[in-house]
Amino acid sequence: MIQRYANKKIDEIWSDMFKLNLWQKTELMVLKAKASLGYIQWKTYEQIKKILETNPINVEWWLQRDKEIHHDLNAFIDERLRFLPESLQVHFHKKITSFDTEEAPFASMLIFSIICVDEGLNELSNIIVEMAKKYRYTIMNGRTHGQEAEMQTFGKRCLTWLQDLRVDNDNLKKAATNLKYSKLSGAIGNYGSIDPEVEKRTLELLGFDPYYGATQIMPRELYAPIAQALCQVAQTVDKIATAIRLGARSSQPIFQEPFAKKQKGSSAMPHKKNTIRTEQIEGMARMAKGYFIMIMDNIKTWEERAIEQSCVERVAWPDLFHTVIRSIDVMKKVLSGLMVYPDNMLLEIVKSRGCYASSEAKEIIRELGAPVGLTTNEAYRIVQLAAFNIFEKGNRAKKLRKKLSQSLDKADDLLDDFEQNPESASSYASIKYIIPNGELRASEQLDAAEEDIKEWNATLKVIFGNQKNLFRWYKIFRPSYLLRNEQKLYQEILGE
Repeated sequence: MIQRYANKKIDEIWSDMFKLNLWQKTELMVLKAKASLGYIQWKTYEQIKKILETNPINVEWWLQRDKEIHHDLNAFIDERLRFLPESLQVHFHKKITSFDTEEAPFASMLIFSIICVDEGLNELSNIIVEMAKKYRYTIMNGRTHGQEAEMQTFGKRCLTWLQDLRVDNDNLKKAATNLKYSKLSGAIGNYGSIDPEVEKRTLELLGFDPYYGATQIMPRELYAPIAQALCQVAQTVDKIATAIRLGARSSQPIFQEPFAKKQKGSSAMPHKKNTIRTEQIEGMARMAKGYFIMIMDNIKTWEERAIEQSCVERVAWPDLFHTVIRSIDVMKKVLSGLMVYPDNMLLEIVKSRGCYASSEAKEIIRELGAPVGLTTNEAYRIVQLAAFNIFEKGNRAKKLRKKLSQSLDKADDLLDDFEQNPESASSYASIKYIIPNGELRASEQLDAAEEDIKEWNATLKVIFGNQKNLFRWYKIFRPSYLLRNEQKLYQEILGE
């Protein structure tokens, strides 16, 4: 991973020095296991251990040797053997194959990297918890299919983000349970040159259980779910990023990324506040998906062993962790400094003209209209017609839609006209008022007969001529009524 996006801890975990030290640890634990089982003397193990720990691995020497023999594990063995007397060399890496040495260290590197992701997810989750509490009563419109839907609080939206991340973290932890297994079962996995008890004792010292059924390498079926879980983390963070990008669109953003005082949003357009951080997160999600597919392809291995997976794992695994952690880190910065605009959230609600309560409106009309002959379908159609009525444009807009400008001069005139005569929020009609007042009218967009509309208007006036019914009607447009059950989400998710 290029340093622009690299994580320092992940770089350290997947560094040559860290890996080689883990290889050495495995080799030493094999000797310790053999000593405990009586295959070699304890003195032999202790002498080798002391010599190797006194003489640190020379990475440059190892790299040069690897260039000569084209085998990094054998290059490692040669680098270590140069410090051992011939009488001890015979015991080092005896009767085991390369991936007997490498598999447990590889699993350890995955474990250490997952811990880094877990730490990042916990930090991000804590930020979202505080946001959910802060914006618990900040009302906004929810959206489905990109359209304004029912009312919610911004705090509730934060809770949904929190739960998604918790699911992802749980999936990652479940997938990581596969990392309790490793192998030292020889060149094709049938203990042709090594005692199974040596494997068991060695892995016990390293913190693993034997996996019975490996070939020369561990089956990559065990690791693919980890890559999938990591990819899912990146996709969820991207989902949050997309919500922020959608909310930041001109000209009435409801929230925006933090923007530094010396920051520039565009090289050409000084007014811009481009969503560069959340856009980067989408790019990271794309990369994560690519690395996941590579790792999935590693499941296939020719018979007992081929080496196709090796080059992929050297790149895909560390880079997958880099991309996931980078996504988390960027999102932490975005949410920590998120600029939230409750005024624009309220304006969106006002501009929805009561449609945020259309579902409740439909139900109350169905209930109150049943005794006077309104059907369920009519209740739906009444609210639908009212919604279409309030969003129908006036004559000025209709003329513009039918007859487009024929020159830029005409476009100048139109813009001047609209700037001098803007639509004000106070002029917005609402289903809240036209339905109980029986003010439905025909719409060019709907198939509703004039006679039916006339009957509906008359019926609505009867229904809402009753003050008790009218009180119930106006109540359904109040946030305190619509959002009364969001408390359940806070109880179940945050325990409060």
